[in-house]
Parts: sequence; C-alpha cells; structure tokens
Amino acid sequence: MSKSDWVKGSEVCEHLGISDDHLTRLRKEGLLKENKHWRNIARPMAARPTYRYHLKLVEKALEVPQELRG
Repeated sequence: MSKSDWVKGSEVCEHLGISDDHLTRLRKEGLLKENKHWRNIARPMAARPTYRYHLKLVEKALEVPQELRG
C-alpha cells in the first residue's frame, strides 16, 4: 500500500456519499478494522486522534450486504 492510498475521513465521506457520523459508527462498531481500513496518524501524546482511511478497502467492506456482515 502506498501512502497515497490513505485519505482523510472527509474524502471517504464525499466519495461514498456518507456522513462523518456514519463513518465513525462503522469504525466504532468494528466493521472497519484498525490498520486495515483505518489508522490513527496522530503523535502518541496528541490530544485528539487524526484518522486516515484506506478508501479502496473501506469501499470493499461496504459492498458486503448489511445482513451478511459479521
């Protein structure tokens, strides 16, 4: 994976037509896995996380019908 594969959450939301809240929910519910679909690039002692998402893998995860998601 190249560095350019990882984009800001706002870019993912715009590309997929979902809200930031929906993207956050997908991450917190575990559909999107850390270090596969998303990563926190903030410094270790940063007050707030800075997330980057792998757009192609997030897109692929959302292609699975909701009733089949484990």
